[in-house]
Amino acid sequence: MSSQHSSGPTLPTATVARSGTHGRPYKRRFRNYLLNKSLQLRYIGVVTVISAVLLGTLGTMIWQQKNLASSQILASMDKLELGEVRAQIDDDLTRRDTNWILRLVGVAVGLVFVLFFWLLVMTHKVAGPLHKVSRYFDRMAQGRLGETYPLRRGDMLRDFYAKFKAMHDAVRIRHQEENQVIARFLTACEAAGVKRQGELGARLDELEKHCEERKQALS
Repeated sequence: MSSQHSSGPTLPTATVARSGTHGRPYKRRFRNYLLNKSLQLRYIGVVTVISAVLLGTLGTMIWQQKNLASSQILASMDKLELGEVRAQIDDDLTRRDTNWILRLVGVAVGLVFVLFFWLLVMTHKVAGPLHKVSRYFDRMAQGRLGETYPLRRGDMLRDFYAKFKAMHDAVRIRHQEENQVIARFLTACEAAGVKRQGELGARLDELEKHCEERKQALS
């Protein structure tokens, strides 16, 4: 397999160094955070909407309580027949309630945005390894069994990836050993003076070609 091993959309060779091989952290770019849009956006959308509904419900309940308290204060002022004082208190309560609801909306919107970007980062740490494994599966389907590389620092699903890597490496080693057996057989045939003629020669040429193709697939 080539050196394209990052979980991101592009897989430069320098990613080996950034992924922890030389102890330096991998630098993720924002445009690469949506590796699996259907998975990530669905999860982010559901959690964000639920959070927004909960914040809205809580804010509405608090607003109703504040509105009720203001109404009771004004009702008490009406009983005392303090018209001028009541008007000033009414204006003050209205201004405070308005400022409070604006702050509440601002805080709620800020929390939703923070939650959205936090979920984007967290889902990326899951989608990254899945994206990386899917690329290895595509290459295996093409007969390519190059080296596998470690996950980036901070990625999740490490146990899953470790098992996949062990499986991939085991298959790769088995193919390497089979290739060595084929190479030794071809060398022995050549040393024994076996002439590549007729059906036997065609089969030996075919076997040699297969051996070369497998070497490239394992590189």
